[in-house]
Amino acid sequence: MKKTSMYSLILLNTLAIFTLLGCGNGSSETLTNENDKNKEGIEVVLEKTFHAPDRVLLSKLYDSDNATIINQDEQSSTSSVQEKENDFDQYIKENYGDYFTEYGFEKFFITSGEGYRYSDGADKANYTLVPESIRIVQDEKNEQRYEFDVTVKYTDEKNEEGTRVLNGRVEMDEGKIDSLNINDDEGLLKEMMSNP
Repeated sequence: MKKTSMYSLILLNTLAIFTLLGCGNGSSETLTNENDKNKEGIEVVLEKTFHAPDRVLLSKLYDSDNATIINQDEQSSTSSVQEKENDFDQYIKENYGDYFTEYGFEKFFITSGEGYRYSDGADKANYTLVPESIRIVQDEKNEQRYEFDVTVKYTDEKNEEGTRVLNGRVEMDEGKIDSLNINDDEGLLKEMMSNP
């Protein structure tokens, strides 16, 4: 009887260990899948941002029909912005909206202009930018933070080629980009802006 109880106890312990290990691997796999999806989304946005100039985006950005209209209220001293979605708004929402939180989208395109700054600079300076490689690394201490490096090949107005490594940080929120900051571009944007 004691042998049967001992074997039963060993069997139950073994099953419990395998069950716990199985559950642990499942949640680790879920985190890995979420991490992969986050990286995929970040990569798509970086690819689109640094593949410049984006002529469609710029044509919609500079189309006067897409200008934001600010109305002065004659009876008060406040201004109001006409809330009308235009072709530019639709284009950036269709191409980038799924990857950003509302706050992140607003910051990247409206507040900072980061989403089209490189496209605009490349267009005005007659540069062509093409991402050659993108490296994205998840922060070890904060699973919602990622660091990135993008190696960008460029051709300038004289048809001379070069590469620059741009790096920055991304903050995620529930699988969407809440903040994307380009910290260093090795002077690429400044060079393009001083070369119109």
